[in-house]
Amino acid sequence: MKNKLYSVSMNGRMAYTIMCVEAYLQAKYPEKDWTIVSEIMWKATSTNWGNWVDEFSIIIPDVFMQYKNYDIEEMGYYLNKNQFLELRKLYKGITTGLEDNPEDEVNYMLNKPYEMAMVYEGTVIGDGQESFDIISNAEAILNKYKITLPDYKKVLFSSKEELNGWGNDFDGKYLSIILS
Repeated sequence: MKNKLYSVSMNGRMAYTIMCVEAYLQAKYPEKDWTIVSEIMWKATSTNWGNWVDEFSIIIPDVFMQYKNYDIEEMGYYLNKNQFLELRKLYKGITTGLEDNPEDEVNYMLNKPYEMAMVYEGTVIGDGQESFDIISNAEAILNKYKITLPDYKKVLFSSKEELNGWGNDFDGKYLSIILS
């Protein structure tokens, strides 16, 4: 059976992955303001992933939690001190940031867009199976908690026929349940 996102570009698949992450964050931690995380995640659909991944990786808990204090040398280009403190407060009590800890679902889910960007860095897309695996893993977490999956039809506009499968850039913020 053909994957429901088979005809969708990598950029569209990234958007769907981000939609899964947002669905998880909103359902599990609705009292938290995820705006800062979503704003950075959604940059992926409108810029080169190679540039975006550096900014995004700073906010993934397994990287972010390594910093006990704000380090302008390491973070200054991507985060200011207030944003650092906001993320520290946001993650408090819900993630340890321990890499490869499957029980740390916040870290696990926030790693999915990063994995999507990194798996294809400097490569040809091919059949895109790796992206389907990443999406399937994100959907499994949503299914575990009976969280409604995002509407994949919202990304069907981004065709794999565009830019050798990568898809044209677009401002995906309108797909966000956090920023809209």
